[in-house]
Amino acid sequence: MIHPKELSKYRGFLLHAWSKFRWGGSSWGIVVAIVLSSPITVDAAETKSVLILYSNESFLPANISLGNAMVDQMRQGYPDRIEFYSEFLDLVRFPGDSHLSRTADMLREKYKGRDFDLVISAGPQALNLLADRRHALFPDVPVVFTGVREESASWGELNRATGILMKLDPLPTLELAMKLQPQTRRVVVVSGASDFDRAWDDLARERFRNHESRLEFTYLSGLPMQTLLERLRDLPSDAVVIFLTFFTDGEGEYFLSADAAKLVANASAVPVYGTYDTYMGTGIVGGCMDTFEEVGRETGDLALRILAGEKPENIAPYFPGKDLSIVDCRQLARWGLSEDRLPARSDMRFRQSSLWKEHRSSVLTATFVLALQAALLIGLLFERRNRILAELEADETRRELTHASRLATVGELTASIAHEIHQPLGAILSNADAAEMLIDSSPESMDELRQILVDIRQDDLRACEVIERLRALMRNRELELQAIEPNELIENVIRLIHREAKRRDVAVHTELAPGGPLVIADKVHLQQVLLNLLLNGMEAMSELNQPKKLFVQTQLQGDNLEFLVQDSGPGIPTERRSRLFDPFFTTKKEGMGLGLSIARTLVEAHEGRIWVDDNCHIGLGVRFTVPLAQKSLNETSPFACVSQEQTG
Repeated sequence: MIHPKELSKYRGFLLHAWSKFRWGGSSWGIVVAIVLSSPITVDAAETKSVLILYSNESFLPANISLGNAMVDQMRQGYPDRIEFYSEFLDLVRFPGDSHLSRTADMLREKYKGRDFDLVISAGPQALNLLADRRHALFPDVPVVFTGVREESASWGELNRATGILMKLDPLPTLELAMKLQPQTRRVVVVSGASDFDRAWDDLARERFRNHESRLEFTYLSGLPMQTLLERLRDLPSDAVVIFLTFFTDGEGEYFLSADAAKLVANASAVPVYGTYDTYMGTGIVGGCMDTFEEVGRETGDLALRILAGEKPENIAPYFPGKDLSIVDCRQLARWGLSEDRLPARSDMRFRQSSLWKEHRSSVLTATFVLALQAALLIGLLFERRNRILAELEADETRRELTHASRLATVGELTASIAHEIHQPLGAILSNADAAEMLIDSSPESMDELRQILVDIRQDDLRACEVIERLRALMRNRELELQAIEPNELIENVIRLIHREAKRRDVAVHTELAPGGPLVIADKVHLQQVLLNLLLNGMEAMSELNQPKKLFVQTQLQGDNLEFLVQDSGPGIPTERRSRLFDPFFTTKKEGMGLGLSIARTLVEAHEGRIWVDDNCHIGLGVRFTVPLAQKSLNETSPFACVSQEQTG
């Protein structure tokens, strides 16, 4: 049978090799695994005894996280049984030499006569206890410490000791806050009133000193909790809060730092950052920190090496090597902070899982509702399609009605048009008879014959012009906007009604804007509006015994050209003028009531407006506007005019 001490050394070497190569793919890992699994006779002396001294109380989240990870790592990595003993010394809540002495006496009496293979201290207070009282407690037992800073002097005073260091530096957390919130101008540093809290406050003041030139620092240290929370509620938007530790407030009330962090984060008007990963989930945004779980695993691995026979003095204390930026995704969203500003390989916690997994019933309900909404939308789209078709049909009906109105207008001018065409045709016939007689009497009179032919041609052109104007007016067509010269258009319309005005004994006066300003309009439709207004004016004066006058005026009004058509008739009562442009409203005995309604439709299609001029003291005046194509170069006086008179 192998002697226990020899077996311990043998297994120690193999455990060390196993810890080095178990994650690699080398053959060493296979060899170590085979040897460790081989049947070797071991007596009860292989059970190891390990004492763990925690600086704080048992409910501290850091103790729970670090302790569980460390013990699990040692149990998984050691082939035999380890007997663990734990003591939670609560030295932060009960500081001072008297309590330290009582604690040391309690440990000495409690573990008198028991041999430990290893003592593990978690936190600086437990390490200080071992440094001061080790000779009276565990003089020859190797020590592994964890959870202390490199600057701590206590671990350097111990022999047969090694451990895992933690950076525990607030500066990287401040730098993370600056990356996420580059507009920051004020930094509020929060800590408690205990000795441990004050040590953190001193460290922060030292580490932040180089940033005082560009940032304003306020240290809220050792305040009563309620006073602290009130101060945090009034912080300006360009501030951030760095939360260190908070075990005791200014009134002596004890807190777990994680609980205090939650109160601070809920009260603060600005984002809060922290220095321990145990604060994650309390409402802080995050920080740059080691995780106690990772430190616990590293401590467990180091303890296994000592139990395997390595001498602690041959192993220099080291850092876990995974100092990461850890952030709470929920808090990034809460404060509107961008993930793009985070350092690479940041640990993103509390990221929301898939909507389907967390809210399946809600998703199904929402899907059903969306399906109903989709069906409703489809129904509305069909309704809209039907409405558009109805509108198109109505537009087509309006076009036909407008065309019919033009035909009716032409019908009113039939006598005048017949007279206009009869004149050139009669002249053509007379010239043809004269040419025939000239040929019969004097075949050599070629000059006179040539003049007759010129007269025939001119009379024919006159007839063609009248017919062309009628064809353009009667054509059923879409709205075709173009730049037109309004003065010329008005003159053409007046020529068209010239015979009718003469027949009715109506004098037509014009006062047109100079400079030839062009307007954007459909020539035929604008002619129709003017024709309707002019014929209505002549009809309104049909029973007058006094001189009958029509007045047509244009003038510039901003970006529009304003038309006025006014008659000298009896006018229309004021109470009836508001209905003048309504469909089927008429003041004529045999009228259809469509002329002015169609005129309003045509003017509005030109983005203009039409109304009754209430300032006309004689007869009825109707004004309408049409947009200009470009401003006239002669726009020196908008009311300058060119006057002329055309009479029948």
